[in-house]
Amino acid sequence: MKDGLAVLAGTLITGDERPPIKNALVLVRDGRITSVGRRAEREIPADMTVVDASDGWVTPGLIEGHAHLTSFASAAYHPDATGPYYDAPPLLDEFAKHGVTTIRDTGGPELGALRTLQTHDRDWPRLFGSGPNLDGLPGGPWKGMWKTDSVAEAVEFVAREADAGVDFIKVYAWMPLDMMAAVVEAAHRRGLRVAAHVGGQLVTARDAVRVGVDALEHIRIGPELLNDDGLSKYAALEQRPRDAMADTRYWRYIDPDGAEADDMIAYLIAHGTYLTPTFAVHEAILRQGIDHSHAPAEVTAAINLHRDATSAKPVKTPEEIALGRVEMAAMLRFVGRAHDAGVRICAGSDTPSGSVTPGLGIHLELELLVEAGLSPLDALRAGTGRTAALLGRAAELGTVTNGCRADLLVLDADPLTDITATRKIRGVFRDGLRIA
Repeated sequence: MKDGLAVLAGTLITGDERPPIKNALVLVRDGRITSVGRRAEREIPADMTVVDASDGWVTPGLIEGHAHLTSFASAAYHPDATGPYYDAPPLLDEFAKHGVTTIRDTGGPELGALRTLQTHDRDWPRLFGSGPNLDGLPGGPWKGMWKTDSVAEAVEFVAREADAGVDFIKVYAWMPLDMMAAVVEAAHRRGLRVAAHVGGQLVTARDAVRVGVDALEHIRIGPELLNDDGLSKYAALEQRPRDAMADTRYWRYIDPDGAEADDMIAYLIAHGTYLTPTFAVHEAILRQGIDHSHAPAEVTAAINLHRDATSAKPVKTPEEIALGRVEMAAMLRFVGRAHDAGVRICAGSDTPSGSVTPGLGIHLELELLVEAGLSPLDALRAGTGRTAALLGRAAELGTVTNGCRADLLVLDADPLTDITATRKIRGVFRDGLRIA
């Protein structure tokens, strides 16, 4: 067996700010990239296995920046199950098959499920996760959330999760601002970033950023983008029990080109905030654009179980669908403008919420980012190097750079001219080993 890997690429997309490299050569030893350059610049060592993609395109392995995979490995969702993985294996197989080499898991019912999946020895993506989401009262409806009305208890939760080795902390929509500020301070003391599913009636996205939240999940930005007329129109709408966590109706009245949007974009840039819009789940809910019937039967069954357990069902009425398209268009425009201005946009699909298919969800997210106005190259950066930076792992993941893990995706078509080419996969490598 040969000791290393040499990958020939007709075009290499590095995942960072470097331009694509034509006729490239990537050398790998012990799962790490040791050399990146043009094929003409050096010889291939005789002890290396050659992967010839000189007629293809090579990118970093994709990073799914927002998923809830650990729910499928948690007894909270499978009370009668006896094995450690429950419904997770077929989903992880799908992620690998579709080019995902790393998953950022943004909340599951228990830390044990995350640990189980982080320590596997199978050909699956690696996982980074937050463990249970932390919320105020009454708190979100998902199983296994940790809820409290005590700032001291919330700070203790952060210490406990940090000691257990979580990769970041995630706070949720019913957390009051004083508690959020204390949680952020406690997490930052332990070297952990804080991601937030917030925005709307209780804590606005702007306030969350002001108290130091590092990343906004979804595009829950709302009242801070409305002028007085928009605020009046929104206030006249029926208020519903879950609006604090899921309302997108603000976007009916937001001008994504207006002064309020300009101000929010500048605020995000000034604070260095990451934004993961999760357009794929909004596509499912607002534009009815998800069909997972093509997925393997085990995957479809797992998605349906999650949907039924969480009541995460799309809107139904023709009026809601029509207005949902208005909301989606405004969101897309805002994110496109935010990216152009310098906001750090990451790619995450929120799979399996909204029946977004594991594995394929990130490809849909990249396509929607392009619809928002990102170039295909910038969308790929959002789904690789930038999300690695969000994880605090830019030195080892997400780019084709000396010293990084050799996570590589080999494509048969050019994603720089058509982002859907990321679906045309010839091979997937994690740590220099082929996993699909």
